[in-house]
Amino acid sequence: MPNLKSIKRKISSIKNTRQITKAMKMVAGSKFKKNQAAMNEYKAYASIYDNVVDNIKNNSVLCLHSFYGKNEGNAGRNIGIVIISTDRGLCGSFNINLFRLFKEEIKSKGLDEGKIKLYVLGKKAYDFFKKNNYNIVFGMLYSDGDSIMNITELLCDTVIKDFKNKEIDGVYIISNRYISTIQQRAYSEKLLPFEAADGNKSSKSGGYLIEETVDYENEVIDKIFNNYFRTKIYYKILESFAGEQASRMNAMDNATRNAGKLINKLTIAYNKARQTAVTLEILDIINGVNAVK
Repeated sequence: MPNLKSIKRKISSIKNTRQITKAMKMVAGSKFKKNQAAMNEYKAYASIYDNVVDNIKNNSVLCLHSFYGKNEGNAGRNIGIVIISTDRGLCGSFNINLFRLFKEEIKSKGLDEGKIKLYVLGKKAYDFFKKNNYNIVFGMLYSDGDSIMNITELLCDTVIKDFKNKEIDGVYIISNRYISTIQQRAYSEKLLPFEAADGNKSSKSGGYLIEETVDYENEVIDKIFNNYFRTKIYYKILESFAGEQASRMNAMDNATRNAGKLINKLTIAYNKARQTAVTLEILDIINGVNAVK
């Protein structure tokens, strides 16, 4: 027969856990609204900047800029990969999907693991890749105290410097794309190098006129491309933040529901055990009375 005290203790413990997961869901929901608003506000700016740069970066005049290169494949090349994860767990498979995609990308893109340099944001990714002995050249936690903009600046400055100094030949980013509150998907995107334009292309691109005599490494062009890189990274961080809170909200909601189901099962088991105990006590009394007679 199940121990009544043990069952009651389990029910009490699970009720406490349910209160915690319910509170965490509410906190995640509040943070999600804030992060989603920040993501949506920045998205308009990022989209416009993307359109401007996408229109001019295929221009043949600029193809000698240090951000350009030929598509020579990845075999034997030093590749930098930016990983955007979270500091905290309890967000379902949010981080696990990133690590799984990382492994898949190594195989599909023919990358040499020994020549991969990682630029990592978030404690979860940092701990995972350090444990697996990957070459982490940049690692930072959001909890270090810097603002997201400062973190973005530090990350981008490091990646751009390494790329311009030929320490890495290409840059990919792996992060989570926010699709909806119930769906976030890990994805990979190539950031650098830009592919060189065809020699036959005009200096006109998407309505923008670039002088043939322009210095492809001049300060304005360099700043436009650097800011383009920063804009992409910053938006992906905001997108990851929104996705993290949505994933945590769903995970805590599922945990709360499961706790409720478990409490119901244990309550039924407790009532059955209590009923059995009462029945046995009544039988003992009846047997005692019969024995006296």
